[in-house]
Amino acid sequence: MIMTGKRILGFALLFLICLTYWYLTLDRRPDDLIAIVGDQKIFIYDVEQEIKRRGGRNRTQLDKHKLLDEMILRSAMIDQAIKSGIDQQPDFIRTYQNLLIGQYKKQFLKPLIDGVDFTADEIRSHYTANIDKYTQPAKARLAIIYMKTHSKMSDEKKQAVMNRMAEARQKAIEQTHGRGFGSIAVRYSEDQVSRYKGGDIGWLNENRAYRWDQKVINAGFALKNINDISAIISTDKGLYIVKLLNRRPSKVRPFDKVKGRIRHKQILVQRKQVEQDFSDDVREKTPVIIYNDAFEKVSVPKETSDKKIPVPTMR
Repeated sequence: MIMTGKRILGFALLFLICLTYWYLTLDRRPDDLIAIVGDQKIFIYDVEQEIKRRGGRNRTQLDKHKLLDEMILRSAMIDQAIKSGIDQQPDFIRTYQNLLIGQYKKQFLKPLIDGVDFTADEIRSHYTANIDKYTQPAKARLAIIYMKTHSKMSDEKKQAVMNRMAEARQKAIEQTHGRGFGSIAVRYSEDQVSRYKGGDIGWLNENRAYRWDQKVINAGFALKNINDISAIISTDKGLYIVKLLNRRPSKVRPFDKVKGRIRHKQILVQRKQVEQDFSDDVREKTPVIIYNDAFEKVSVPKETSDKKIPVPTMR
């Protein structure tokens, strides 16, 4: 059978179409592909980046053939590691995820944290608004004489203690020397910690609680002059007299002395808030679905005791 010209032309056109399709679908090597190592590929860009990474003054003296050999070995290691399943091991996945989170925070959170700062006006405003924090309280150095009483003590015995305290107070007023109450504390006081130190209980801060009744502390701070002695103070635990040995008025720490500490502390607080806001934003823009029925199947190991109860012997 002799084919007509139209049929020959049709076959030729079909052949050209098939040839074109085969050529287009042919797995052609990219022009920038340098090497294939297992399932890994090395491109021109990879080599150029490695040259930049190595940097240094001797970059122009690099032996690119030696460099390629090193990159091929590295790629071979990676290829074999993946084929061995290392990239699927839980510890590796955890480490990789931690690196990923670290890089994410470095790129997006660190600039926010580094941008936290406070102007001099903001620091001064904080100082003014919180001046109590930067004020050293008034201090007083006190001495005491203490005599014990209790609720079951008879009125006669209570009066005897009162008379004895009045006697001690009068002697203290007449005393002209000695530390605190001096030997009077040794003779009369029942406070074992201070009696051998002239009743001296050290420096106390105003408006702060101590082991002594607050009425005792208040009476000490109410004394106006050094060496003044209070009236007899009655408390649930007994009687006291207080002597003012020394005092220091309250003092505001100058702004210039604390501004550096204020700035440092405020930056730490603000950075913590920035981190919290960053975490909240990540949670908010990431869809989360929790299947509680599956979660309830998770069991937490209970603490067990491996200690064995010793069995008594008959010996």
